[in-house]
Amino acid sequence: MTSRLISLGSKALAIGGTGVCATALYRYQSVLKEESNSPTNELISFSHQQPSATAVNKKQCIIIGGGVVGVTAAYKLAMKGHSVVLLEHNSAPGKECSSCAAGGMQRSNPVVDKGTWIAVTKSFVPFTRYLFGGEHEPYQFFHIDWFNTLSDPFFLRWSATFAKTSLFPSSDQNRLQMEQLSFTNYAVKDMVQMMEDKKDSMAKKSGYNPTGSLSLSYDVVDAKKKAANPTHGNTLEPSKRLEGEDIITSVEPSVINQEQKPTSAKFEFETCAASSERFTEELADRCKNDPKLDVKFLYNTRVKAVSTAQESERRKVTQLQTNKGVIDVKDAQVLVAAGAWTPHIAAMMGLYAPVYPLKGYAMSISANEALASNTMLTASDLPTRIVCDKYMFTSRLGDEVRITSIGEFSGWSTSPTASVEKEFRREAVRQFPLLESFIMQAKVKCGHRPYVSDGVLLLGRVQEFDNLLVSAGPGSNGWKLAMGSGSVVEMLVSGKTEDQISDELGFDARSFSPAGRVVDSPIFAKLCRARWGVSNEREHDFLRAKSK
Repeated sequence: MTSRLISLGSKALAIGGTGVCATALYRYQSVLKEESNSPTNELISFSHQQPSATAVNKKQCIIIGGGVVGVTAAYKLAMKGHSVVLLEHNSAPGKECSSCAAGGMQRSNPVVDKGTWIAVTKSFVPFTRYLFGGEHEPYQFFHIDWFNTLSDPFFLRWSATFAKTSLFPSSDQNRLQMEQLSFTNYAVKDMVQMMEDKKDSMAKKSGYNPTGSLSLSYDVVDAKKKAANPTHGNTLEPSKRLEGEDIITSVEPSVINQEQKPTSAKFEFETCAASSERFTEELADRCKNDPKLDVKFLYNTRVKAVSTAQESERRKVTQLQTNKGVIDVKDAQVLVAAGAWTPHIAAMMGLYAPVYPLKGYAMSISANEALASNTMLTASDLPTRIVCDKYMFTSRLGDEVRITSIGEFSGWSTSPTASVEKEFRREAVRQFPLLESFIMQAKVKCGHRPYVSDGVLLLGRVQEFDNLLVSAGPGSNGWKLAMGSGSVVEMLVSGKTEDQISDELGFDARSFSPAGRVVDSPIFAKLCRARWGVSNEREHDFLRAKSK
């Protein structure tokens, strides 16, 4: 009987495996068919350029991705005299993750460690609190679409690396995290310098707010939990502890309206914030309108295939096939700055990039409109700075009150999940009850945080290629790194080595290298592309958003 069951089970597995392989093969053939139907006209032409007065060694660079990271890299390259072509699948810059960022510019980084893994696991599987300890959480920060994730081989590989890094970190992990903190300090200072330049209008354009961050705790136990939740990390921000409701509300009067009053708060008084979306739009405008900056933006342009060729010991990107035509790369450098879409671009080259989308939820309320439409509201009822607690993050960016939360693993869809959106609105009302009517009416937008499995930024040259760079991650709270990552990209394109960059900028640039993390995986890449399905899930999301 037992042998018969084993035999039947083996046959079932064989049939199932055959079915899966056949389905994957069919879907991958559909991917190739979709690529073959792309236009073959020349979209843009690169030619060998002579050195100019503005750049002794002028280089050409193609950037894939028009979010804050891609646009800032374009700006930094152009400021040094290089020629840039930027490809963006949306109709304007900064319309995905960059439009949903909370805006915080803290000199700090969340880390991936055992505490992170436990917090994520407890959020996904609540009964595991009996195993790991802790009380029931009334608000679930992390969410997961079990079918969408567990049926995706990419997520399975990513999550295995995430678990390994969290539970069994390498001896080098702590050093990498501290190097990233040094880099964050450099990047934020560079951004703040632009914001605080009185001759520069960026502060006004982006809603720059330098009045600090207030992180609330509601009891002694909650205050202790701060060091063991998914948003904890390393920081260089000076802070002071505020004890008691009266002292807290004297710093931030809007907190007094909360039903449950905070008992203590951490006040990071040097923290700044700004709108990532508006910052991106302004930099793109400067690149477009300044005749000294050689940047060409190609919007509504989606990369559908990438051709490579073997040259000596390394490969080279030779051609990009898009929905609008073909780009012959020639001598240009190619930067993949596509955020959470980076794995899709990498897979076209047979590469695995350990970045998975962690979908965040955001809404915005106009302070002026709220005050004008409700005479019972006063300016003190609205937050004046960053106000956050364990999982909610609200920032004041000029007229905009930006409310953000949630980390959802559900593939590459940017549509909000109805049940998660409902929970997000309810928690926002808890934090700002007087804004309930505005919170319930505000449009919720979702963006993909590019979550690197080890929590360390991917920044540098891909070692298997002569002309390929990547800039993505590390996950939440990463937009503030854009100026710094743009500088590193510019230096690499200009011909500097990682050692030279490290000596000049004061941190180890090799710490963020894609080497050993972005790796050749041609068969796995095909399997993932088959699972993602005809490479058009992204296009469907775009068309749905455009039709709304």
